[in-house]
Amino acid sequence: MQLLNILPILIVLLIQGEAGYANTVKPVNTITNFGCAGCVPNYYAAGCVKWGPTGPRSTDVSLIMAPWNPRKSAYDCSLADPEYYRASCCAENFYVTNVLTVTIWKAKCRNIDGSEIKGY
Repeated sequence: MQLLNILPILIVLLIQGEAGYANTVKPVNTITNFGCAGCVPNYYAAGCVKWGPTGPRSTDVSLIMAPWNPRKSAYDCSLADPEYYRASCCAENFYVTNVLTVTIWKAKCRNIDGSEIKGY
């Protein structure tokens, strides 16, 4: 077959392949490519929060250290377990490697813009 005969078929296949990702829904608070040190005073530890109660109490949240994205030179929660998509900056590394109560999370961590965490 000639290239001109194959080209329309290849274009259709390529478009169909991309369509599989077109309706991928990201949660509202999904943040990619963020940093805490130097951006959020006193809250240098970058973490990703599991959205939804975890742990022994229904008021617990689970945090993990945010994975580093070398391409963007920033942290990126989309590279972590999909359940851990909310970005958070915490006062110490301890807080981004443990299960915390929502009260402690709100007291020891901030949103990546430095604002207090209001709602869960």
